[in-house]
Amino acid sequence: MQRPAEAPRARGRWMKLLVDFSPLLLLLVGRASLADHYHVPSGSMEPTLQVKDHIVVDKRAYGLRVPLTHLWLTENEPQRGDVILFDSPVDGRVMVKRLVGVPGDRIAFDGESLLLNGERIPQQLTPDGARLEFLPGALHPIHPETDQGPPLSEVKVPARQYLVLGDHRGNSADSRYWGFVPRENLLGRAVAVVYSQREGLSAGERWWLPLIPEEGTGLDPRLTR
Repeated sequence: MQRPAEAPRARGRWMKLLVDFSPLLLLLVGRASLADHYHVPSGSMEPTLQVKDHIVVDKRAYGLRVPLTHLWLTENEPQRGDVILFDSPVDGRVMVKRLVGVPGDRIAFDGESLLLNGERIPQQLTPDGARLEFLPGALHPIHPETDQGPPLSEVKVPARQYLVLGDHRGNSADSRYWGFVPRENLLGRAVAVVYSQREGLSAGERWWLPLIPEEGTGLDPRLTR
């Protein structure tokens, strides 16, 4: 039986442990539910995201999730054109792609151009050789190579599912290979490249390349380099 004098000491030890570990717990909860950073491992999103880019992810963008689970407490709808992070429906790895099809959309890809609800999405070559795609609500760069296969026959995006492609479609394992991304697999929206080692940028230009333009501003030209 615990002596009366020992009870306050035991409570004190537990309180000290709680105080000591609370910053770690807050960090884990915050990274799981609020915001996190991600290191880009491949070139599937070039030129928007380059290998070794460090990006910041808003995990509140699509609602609040129970930490370390796929259980959503609240939900906000992703927008066509978002750069999203999600757990792969194939093997659970964290992936980053461009969301091009939301529920109800009819999407096809002919190896060069994206077709949305039967309409070809226009593209434009800039004077410096960059290729831009005018996806409704999300002007963004894509890889300048014209052959970006494989193609995708028209599919209709089901409820609570999303269709994603890489911006370098000729070098991307995406919905053309393994289908749709379930709503439950979403992790968050990429907000900006915090730091990039891509060529053609000065030391000061390497920091904070926004992926979501502020209202009234255009595409950050550093994302096309």
